Amino acid sequence: MNSIIALEELIKKNEERINLQRRQLADHESGVNKLSRVMKASTETNLEEAMELLAKYKSMLEELMKQDIKELEEKERLEAAIKRKKYFENQKIRIKNNKEKSNDQKLEAMMIIDELPSDINFEDEELFEIASKAIELNIRTHKELHKKLAEIRKKFQDLLKDAKDEKINDLGMLNYQIPILVLHCFVLLSNIKENKEEENKEEELRKFSGFPKYEDWWINELWSSHQAYLALYKWKSIITALCITSEQKRSWSVIFNNWIFIKKMLNSKGELAFEYNYAFDSLMMTYADIEEELSNKNLLAMESIVNKIIKKEDFITVKKSHNIMTPYLKFKIAKTKDSEN
Repeated sequence: MNSIIALEELIKKNEERINLQRRQLADHESGVNKLSRVMKASTETNLEEAMELLAKYKSMLEELMKQDIKELEEKERLEAAIKRKKYFENQKIRIKNNKEKSNDQKLEAMMIIDELPSDINFEDEELFEIASKAIELNIRTHKELHKKLAEIRKKFQDLLKDAKDEKINDLGMLNYQIPILVLHCFVLLSNIKENKEEENKEEELRKFSGFPKYEDWWINELWSSHQAYLALYKWKSIITALCITSEQKRSWSVIFNNWIFIKKMLNSKGELAFEYNYAFDSLMMTYADIEEELSNKNLLAMESIVNKIIKKEDFITVKKSHNIMTPYLKFKIAKTKDSEN
């Protein structure tokens, strides 16, 4: 590997010497730059020696390359890696010197670079696309949301201190998805409260304590029980009715779909994901004011609502019973008691 690099450098140097000496002799012959007899003889001698060395080095390089093609491939890989590393090291300089982009775009692009994880890089054009969209959405003006998201992420990591990450590696993306979803719920809840205040609906605002309760068994039995499906549908519709604007309704629909996706993924992991599930529930209770499912009163109240819905439906096949007390709910109750003691 090292010998190949050294030979390539020697070949390059001798090619440069040959070109220089040939040019000197050509200039002498044309009369552009006459050489003395001694200098001409010396140049011709040096040219012959350089050509002999060049042939020798090329032969040696060819032999080495035949003997160890793997080393050459590794060299190319390393050179590409070094070239790419230098590309990203100089990225801020290139962005700053870009004359086609506005100063706002360049500043935003450089700020995005600072926010990226150390193992993730974007091409210049990709950065500018993201920067343009960030400016369009006016993201930088929402500093309080950035702080809130950082706060949620910190709390989430604190809640996950007992999680066995090595056993659930494929849940790693939830470290990003869950805090963002919780932030979306927080923003939706805040917007609903703000709208009620603007419309002077003080009585409604006093009664509005947050989003209604949900039950763990809805997720656990979602594909095996129509009761679970109807309960989730009712839960979604109750919160939809709390939304005031069409934008809030659309936001809640997206939040609900993502909530279902995350809950189903956690549920499929069983006991391994209990800590993740508990952290998620704790954040939703803290930032979205979702009523807790640990209260028997809450459980029975929702059971009553679900039963009323079921009576209005006609099912050929009915699952006669379901288990309210899921393994995760038992874990959650025990975890809560431990934290209170």
